[in-house]
Amino acid sequence: MTVVVQTPIGIDGEVPSISHLNDESLKIKAPAVNGTTPAVNGTTPVVNGTTPAVNGTRSSPATAQTNGDVTDPFSLNQQYAYTSRKLKVITIGAGFSGLILAHKFQHRFPEMQDIIENTIYEARSDIGGTWLVNDYPGVQCDVPAHIYAFPFDPNPDWDRFYASGQDIQAYIKRTVKKWNLDRDIKLNTSVTSAVWQDERAQWKVTVEHGGETREEYCDILISGQGVLVKEAWPKVSGLSDFKGHVTHSACWDHNYDYSNKRIAVIGNGSSGIQIVPQMAKLPGTDVMNFVRGPAWVFYRAPPSVHLGRETADPNPQFTEEEKERFRDPDYHHEYRKGIITRTNKSFGLFIKGENNKKVMEIATKQMSEKLKHDPRLCEILIPKWELGCRRITPGPGYLESFTKPNCDITNSPITHISEKAVHTADGRTYECDVVICATGFDVSYRPRFPLIGKNGVNLAQRWEEDPESYLSVAAPDFPNYWMMTGPNSLGGHGSLVEALNWTGDYFVKWIKKIATEDIKYIEPKKEVVHALVKYADEIHKTLVWTGGCTSWYKRGRVDGRVTALFGGSAQLFNRLIRDIRAEDFNIVYNTANNFRFMGNGFTEFEADPNSDLAWYVEKAEELKVTSTVK
Repeated sequence: MTVVVQTPIGIDGEVPSISHLNDESLKIKAPAVNGTTPAVNGTTPVVNGTTPAVNGTRSSPATAQTNGDVTDPFSLNQQYAYTSRKLKVITIGAGFSGLILAHKFQHRFPEMQDIIENTIYEARSDIGGTWLVNDYPGVQCDVPAHIYAFPFDPNPDWDRFYASGQDIQAYIKRTVKKWNLDRDIKLNTSVTSAVWQDERAQWKVTVEHGGETREEYCDILISGQGVLVKEAWPKVSGLSDFKGHVTHSACWDHNYDYSNKRIAVIGNGSSGIQIVPQMAKLPGTDVMNFVRGPAWVFYRAPPSVHLGRETADPNPQFTEEEKERFRDPDYHHEYRKGIITRTNKSFGLFIKGENNKKVMEIATKQMSEKLKHDPRLCEILIPKWELGCRRITPGPGYLESFTKPNCDITNSPITHISEKAVHTADGRTYECDVVICATGFDVSYRPRFPLIGKNGVNLAQRWEEDPESYLSVAAPDFPNYWMMTGPNSLGGHGSLVEALNWTGDYFVKWIKKIATEDIKYIEPKKEVVHALVKYADEIHKTLVWTGGCTSWYKRGRVDGRVTALFGGSAQLFNRLIRDIRAEDFNIVYNTANNFRFMGNGFTEFEADPNSDLAWYVEKAEELKVTSTVK
């Protein structure tokens, strides 16, 4: 049988070449409106008198208004298919979140330079976020240093296994300078409100700098604000009456001399656990730690497990030989992978049941030994509830401090503070010169400025009881508003920085889709978020975070929803945001034609004579036959 392939014949009998797409007669031109090319700089087309199409449902009539001119959305769009429009992005915060996004927009995905204009507003006078704010004595990260770093530029020169806050901040500033990540940062500039403007499909963002306010508009608003930044002062009667020195771990006064003082430390979260031993070792101090309950102070995996050498130091220094090996990128990569692998394997610890109980026994023994088996101290400091219900803190030196004569602890509730003393429910009075409030942060996830979405919805009011989000990155009724660490983010297991990296990639995928497919805005569907939260709550019932402790994971409650942590493993979180799952969103297009982005029927790629137009042709596969023995 003969197969005849008919080839289209061009002018004068020639077979047309794809390169003719570059001929002037076939060159694809941008459409003109009244003789000018329409602006795309922040001006969003709207449907003429109708609601734009949502999730494939077209609105009518079939007309749209573009930059003031009425056009037919089904008339031929003379641009290439998938031609992007420029989007204005505002990022709030220049900590790890904002800086990871800056790197992605400038370096990891260089094509983003043609798609977006990004501005990062930082309220403080410097970058760093959490590590700028938290600079109290003894501050350090409780995640191994080599996995708490920018994924694109890990640090081989960490001094110790757990990095100090000062070392982390220095590393952040060094990395920012190296990669020019401060290019788009505006310091000392606070976002004071953000209101969704439905008629132009943009956020109106009010910013304050130097006492003056101005309004900015953006297509996409990203919150890079962390939760461990805004200090929470204790609700204790009489604190303002105290005549001595009062400070908070998140706004430490470095000009004050804490030596030879009677010091009251309120709280035993991560900051309190780190501050107490630093105060206790100062000359002439007497330290009293006021706590509401116990906390697990425990090394899940001793540094020796990750170092490959024995050491009694709970936070050992790296040797010069080790640092030299880390400077080999391949070796360093494998070393970091090893820590991550062991961390991910240990997620089973957070499942309620026998495994958790076994590790509880180990932790109880370790803590008891550090407390020299003192019955009173063990009763106050060693929890009875599940290991990991509150964040597990290594806390080098904390437990040992209470075995010294100048440091003590009480779990009797504070009734009030007078001019010179702290008073507790057991009738005791503790005279002091200093009150240190290591009482944590505002972890409600409620925005610290008015954030008003569609139909006047105020996010702070909506989240007054229990915040709900889509995978910690978005919320219904808040179009094109994204969060790097929203409610139920991946903060309780492994390195948060890795989760920020994945989240940044997720945002880039959405931005590209919005810019190239003529999308006006996206927002997660309410029913999807409700279903996600409901099912995640069921998963949480199997995990220790819903255990019998009072925890900021549950907004300071014993019972109630876990609102801070993702309901599952790091591997699951990664899998869920690896794809954008567009079916979970309301997608609103700029016109009644959801396919207007198809343009003139051609892609810019095929107009380039150097493009490989047969890139999709596959090689023949080799059939692998597995023999079977009968």
